[in-house]
Amino acid sequence: MKLLGFGRQAKQREKERRRRAAFDDAGTWVRDGQFVRRTYASYQDYLDHQAAKLDKIRERLEKKEAESLAEFRRRFEGCAPLREARSVLCLGARLGTEVQALHQLGHFAVGIDLNPGPDNPRVLPGDFHRLVFPDGSVDAVYTNALDHAFELSTVMTEIARVLRPGGLFITDFVQGFEEGFIPGQFESFHWRESDALIETIRNLTGFALVERRDLGPFRRHLIQQAVLRRPDAVPSTDRP
Repeated sequence: MKLLGFGRQAKQREKERRRRAAFDDAGTWVRDGQFVRRTYASYQDYLDHQAAKLDKIRERLEKKEAESLAEFRRRFEGCAPLREARSVLCLGARLGTEVQALHQLGHFAVGIDLNPGPDNPRVLPGDFHRLVFPDGSVDAVYTNALDHAFELSTVMTEIARVLRPGGLFITDFVQGFEEGFIPGQFESFHWRESDALIETIRNLTGFALVERRDLGPFRRHLIQQAVLRRPDAVPSTDRP
């Protein structure tokens, strides 16, 4: 048993070494102050790259669905501001486990993802840079996928647009790359420190921070959650 455990640890260390080497590749990532962005030849290249992820992780997602569902329920049940929201839009929802958790808690919820897979009853095909939903149409927006954004400002403009006045933006996020999390094969955007992410969201949107809390470790990563509120009015901007 000890030898098996040592083998898993060695494998994990090697995986982390390769991940760090890929992240340090100047040809893959562009440093921009508090943030890094993956280089893409075009926006379509970005879309194709992100959509390809599901095929690589679907088996793992399905195998761990019960564990993930329990974790999402725990996060949502502990989020007191969410109780005021009846409708929730989930961005980057993959197979829709978070949507299922919200349904169990009595919310009307739907997800979007670039590749939700075939016959997904909870998640529609969609790009969170170009939401198809009307202005002011949802009570809350949830995502744990900001590190898969091509352009954070565009995503946040769309979130502000579809939220009703006073609506909630809820995001779960990992640590920054100077705090212990190293972006992997499919992250397209990341932050040096978590504070920089939240402050930038506030500056981009004018949203007020309602609460921020540590969710603890999940699958070797430390997770935080921030809840922000859209003001009664936001500046009008042209959609991309």
